[in-house]
Order: sequence, then structure tokens, then C-alpha cells
Amino acid sequence: MCMMVEVVEVDANGRIYLPASVRRIIPWRRFIVRVEGDRIVLTPVRPAVEKYYGVAGRAKYTTAEEIDEAVESEARRILEEDLR
Repeated sequence: MCMMVEVVEVDANGRIYLPASVRRIIPWRRFIVRVEGDRIVLTPVRPAVEKYYGVAGRAKYTTAEEIDEAVESEARRILEEDLR
């Protein structure tokens, strides 16, 4: 296992620049980001998983309230259609 230490910064847009020395030794382009206490852990997304990454697109609703609202709205729309 190769041990390399580099200091990087997060820019104003939240991006982290990986130095070329790091990019040269890693074959991955996509990572799962996990925060563990005071550490940020990058875990490579393996090719079997990566081919499905983004297939369904971004989630349309992100909270339980948004989902409930959408269900109510769709149920109302369907009922109105049926009553016509």
C-alpha cells in the first residue's frame, strides 16, 4: 500500500483539488464521501456500481413533507380526472 500525504484546500465552490501526484496513482474518478468525526473519507465507486450511478437522475423530493405533498397533489389530480 502506497502512503502519500498532500495538503489540499476546499475552494469557494466547495471543490477539492487533488494534486497530479495523487491523480496519477489512483484509477478512480468517482467517490462516495463520508464524514467520520473530524475526517473526510473518500471511497471509490467500483465499476459495477458506477455504471448505474445517476441512472434514475436526481431525487425530485428530498424531504418526507415534499413526498407527502406530491402524493396528495397527484391523488387530487387523479380524483379530479375520474370525476370528469
